[in-house]
Amino acid sequence: MTCDGEETIWSPLGEFCGSGVGVNELKSWYRAVAKDGTMTCRWVMPYQKSARMAVLNLGKEKVSVKLKTLTSAWKWDDRSMYFHSQWRYRYPLHTRPMTDWNYITITGKGVYLGDTLAVMNPTKAWWGEGDEKIWVDGENFPSYFGTGSEDYYGYAWGAANIFQGPFCNQPRVGPRNQGHTINTRTRGLDAIPFAKSLKFDMEIWHWAECDMAYSVATYWYGLPGAKSNLSPATADAAAPISPPPPAARKAGR
Repeated sequence: MTCDGEETIWSPLGEFCGSGVGVNELKSWYRAVAKDGTMTCRWVMPYQKSARMAVLNLGKEKVSVKLKTLTSAWKWDDRSMYFHSQWRYRYPLHTRPMTDWNYITITGKGVYLGDTLAVMNPTKAWWGEGDEKIWVDGENFPSYFGTGSEDYYGYAWGAANIFQGPFCNQPRVGPRNQGHTINTRTRGLDAIPFAKSLKFDMEIWHWAECDMAYSVATYWYGLPGAKSNLSPATADAAAPISPPPPAARKAGR
């Protein structure tokens, strides 16, 4: 999506709408995914003069898409912000030595709204011990320093069950957290404002040494001129989805 000539959104539809890998039913406040594949996004996306939204097919199969948008008048002023969403993917992501993986780094003024994380875990060992670390406006120590990836996404003890909520969801999970897992979080009252910059890293803390796949879509508002360190990753989006291990495939995850 571009607003007033500035590209504001570039993300695979699944991650953008919180479904992640595959069509996974989602019941969230700002987004929803139905069993028939209908995906809904309710975030307000202001623009001054013009906006353009497109769906790009990077695969070899033909895809039929129906797109519907709802518009209304918006009085643009010095407080108005563009809605942004960017996506990042990495495979293989080796778990040793333990590292921090950057979700996004933003420069400019805005508000951070949340993210959707899709992981592929090839083992039955727990993958999400890592902590989120969020630096606001260039601070030396992150003002957000978590206690585990699953805690950030609204659950605990690596619970391998599907759950739905208005702001935290796990619409897909493999047996014993093996295979593909999708976690998504959106921020309402706990949105993170920043005046100059925001940096978000997630620690890759896995109990086993293995190769994982990580992909994340982030959501944020920014005043005109706000930028992120991410650019369209067409090669990554077009690459085959990293397969789950045989045991997880047999279980349908």
